[in-house]
Amino acid sequence: MYLLGDIGGTKTRLIFCKSKKDLKQQRLKIFSTPQNYREFLKLLKNFVNSNFHFLKKTRKAVFGFAGVFDEKKEKLSYAPNLKDYENRNLKKDLERILNCEVILENDAALAGIGEGNFGAGKNFDVFGYLTLSTGVGGVKIVKARTDANNKTRIDANSFGFEPGHSFIFLSNGEEIVPVEIEELIGGKNIEKIFGKKPERIKDKKFWLGIERLLSVFLINTALFWSVEAIIIGGGMIKSLNIKRLRFYFKKFQPFRIKTKILKSKLDDLSSIYGGFYLCQG
Repeated sequence: MYLLGDIGGTKTRLIFCKSKKDLKQQRLKIFSTPQNYREFLKLLKNFVNSNFHFLKKTRKAVFGFAGVFDEKKEKLSYAPNLKDYENRNLKKDLERILNCEVILENDAALAGIGEGNFGAGKNFDVFGYLTLSTGVGGVKIVKARTDANNKTRIDANSFGFEPGHSFIFLSNGEEIVPVEIEELIGGKNIEKIFGKKPERIKDKKFWLGIERLLSVFLINTALFWSVEAIIIGGGMIKSLNIKRLRFYFKKFQPFRIKTKILKSKLDDLSSIYGGFYLCQG
């Protein structure tokens, strides 16, 4: 039995499972992510206590968190949408509550692993995954075709992948200023500007502008990562026109890039499927 968790800036998803068949919405529990770290630990305690018959059989847990981990992947060193979680003894606290092995990973990285094994990335040797939700996250995934098991893994890196914090330059009329892409298309910042959640915004011109910005971001991602495909997931993808996004992607690119732009096949369960895959290792 495994415990899988996806802890984003807005929502927390938890599920006990022992096989891929168990990864269904009916068994998945969804909560609002507490901004207070102690409240998160309390939420987890209440969840496992109400499922104690599963917890007794659990031998491994995998959690995806929105943020950057330290080198040992024991603490969140940077989590802009979960500030109170930064530099806490996350791994130790979770192992104390669960009394089993705990693996921590970036949530977008887990989602990429999930898509690579069970979703839209199954047929690609190298692809990028981007999530558009509270923030903007991503990962580059590669497959070792020389490996008999055709193992899917996160590409070698120094501190993880944080494409949402890359910059584009905008003019404010007086000067050219650098702006993080997450500040422009991240759900938290959009809600802050408009006073309502992105999915409640029905202005077509607004989404047209977001698609144009996103297409430029996708071109930069394709150029930096040199990938066969970029898979897009996260809650905001439901508000975007994927055909128009592909149109702008082709229109603005400096030369013909063969990178495919695809929607996630696993939707909100990408990270959960990625956690399940890591449990098998």
